[in-house]
Amino acid sequence: MVARLYEGMSIREISEYLFCEDELAPADLILVFGGKRLERAERAAELYKAGLAPRIFITGGDKRGTGVCESIRLKEHCVSLGVPEEAIVTECESVNSMENVKMSSALIEKTMGWANLNNVIIVSAPYHLRRIKHALARYIPRSVKITCCPDTRTDITRENWWHTQEGQNMVVRELEKVRTYAFQGEL
Repeated sequence: MVARLYEGMSIREISEYLFCEDELAPADLILVFGGKRLERAERAAELYKAGLAPRIFITGGDKRGTGVCESIRLKEHCVSLGVPEEAIVTECESVNSMENVKMSSALIEKTMGWANLNNVIIVSAPYHLRRIKHALARYIPRSVKITCCPDTRTDITRENWWHTQEGQNMVVRELEKVRTYAFQGEL
């Protein structure tokens, strides 16, 4: 059990607030936020192959100094899962979530034009979606619907995050980041 609930919130309240998942509908673009885990690419490939969007945009630089940016590694995994390389655009400069949002928003405007998009499916870690949905909404037209779709991981989900110390730590860190973004006016 969680030793200390975040700011008095119950497990249920944290789960309902932080973990966003929307009903999927056809979209114009799948926007994948970088990370070290390949489940993000797996979800994007699954959505693409199901015909939910004709393009994938992956954002994320070399945050960990591995010599390969996260978006390229995720793109390669998508391609290995059957997504055509020409259906994927990458952004390799951003190294944190706010940079992901700002740089991908600008590049999508430049390459596709937000006016040409009606619905964007965003893919990331299940506990990360609330923050990036609200941050992204500040940088794109209000007319564009943002649909949240968690990646395929099973170890830290809405249903089990409090079962492990790692899950508790990730969720509490994410809640801290949500608070920080809000104080900075980014949400």
